[in-house]
Amino acid sequence: MWEIADGRGGTVTSFRVYEKNEFPESLPPGVICAITYTLDVESTYSLGGPLVDRWRGVTEFHFPWSVDKSHFPEIMLFFARIRNAAAGSISLGGRVAHFLLRTQNTGGQSIQGPVTLAYGSEAPHHGLLVYWEVKDDESGQYVPAA
Repeated sequence: MWEIADGRGGTVTSFRVYEKNEFPESLPPGVICAITYTLDVESTYSLGGPLVDRWRGVTEFHFPWSVDKSHFPEIMLFFARIRNAAAGSISLGGRVAHFLLRTQNTGGQSIQGPVTLAYGSEAPHHGLLVYWEVKDDESGQYVPAA
């Protein structure tokens, strides 16, 4: 999706489920991970008109250290990193019409947290929830018929 510095000399490890299932059985230990999935899609199409999909989803950022609040200062740095990465890739490298962080139907938040997350049977840990929308021009992908 986007590359985000992990603050430790690398980038956040990203998993997604779109076009292929990349979701792991468990998260790599000690690695900051982002898990991206779609929540819903709104399709607009008509005979001779635009063919547009608006995909809405969430990316969960998992910080695998525990739920100790002493990690909050490091986690807070990710708000700007996430915002900057999203703003710096509005078309996701030319693959979509736009990619935006969203606040509609999210309680007014684009980035929510720190929240307590768990993945599978792993111990609870802190995370951030990032709500996004992708507008995609689907012209030529399918043909509406009467």
